[in-house]
Amino acid sequence: MTMRERHVRNAARLGAQDVVVAAYSGSGAALLSNILVELGHTFIDPYLDEIGEDGRLRGPSDEELRRYRDRIAHTTGSGGRRFFKNHLPPDHFPDIATQTVVLLVRDPRDALHSSYRFFQGFADTLLSYLTIDDVSFLEFLDDKGAVGEPPVTIDGWVDFYRAWAEAAQRTSCSAVVRFEELKTSPVAAVTRLLETLGLDTGRAAVERAVERSSFEKMRAHEEKVAGGSTAMIMRRGQVDEWREWFGDNELSDRFRAPHMIETAARFGYRIC
Repeated sequence: MTMRERHVRNAARLGAQDVVVAAYSGSGAALLSNILVELGHTFIDPYLDEIGEDGRLRGPSDEELRRYRDRIAHTTGSGGRRFFKNHLPPDHFPDIATQTVVLLVRDPRDALHSSYRFFQGFADTLLSYLTIDDVSFLEFLDDKGAVGEPPVTIDGWVDFYRAWAEAAQRTSCSAVVRFEELKTSPVAAVTRLLETLGLDTGRAAVERAVERSSFEKMRAHEEKVAGGSTAMIMRRGQVDEWREWFGDNELSDRFRAPHMIETAARFGYRIC
């Protein structure tokens, strides 16, 4: 079974109480998952974990996948509410109106660049079916490199969040979490999310979960587990990293497409 096939099958086996976390690749799902697991909830990775026909969750069966999963300070968790990281479009969820949806969003300039660096880093191991060693970020944006899910292109980011923003309006409960707020005001961002979902968690517990999920602690854990690997999930965790390269006219022009500017603005990102 391919990773995508596992993702699709897992999505079909979600229950009404599961929370779909619609997150573009590189948008901070590792950080959010660690915080939620610290708070006693379950976070399902659709590519690594397996939901059985009975709805029960099983961890990765493949040793390589388990090693990758262990890079995150906490794995899936085993209690509380179940959160499902998702890169599929909403049409894979026919019962979406009865489910809860969280949109995890990051400045598209940072999300796309982070995806590019992730695919580069793990192309020789976890993503051995990819060949992007000599593909530049500009070529990556032009869809000349890896094919992600959703497609790691300007259009891919726009289509993904447009579709999920529309789908969220049809659900019984939805929320938007911005990566930047998870980094700069994490306690407030997580508290708002929990309140929206009707999860009663005290401030002290949130503060503790946030502190244990700091970039420094998660990076230190990954370095210990990865055993000298140069590819890192916890690469930099930086807000506005795009400022380091956005001055390149060719790259900047890709992000100044009208549909990108419009969709990014919908989530509070100004691209000019």
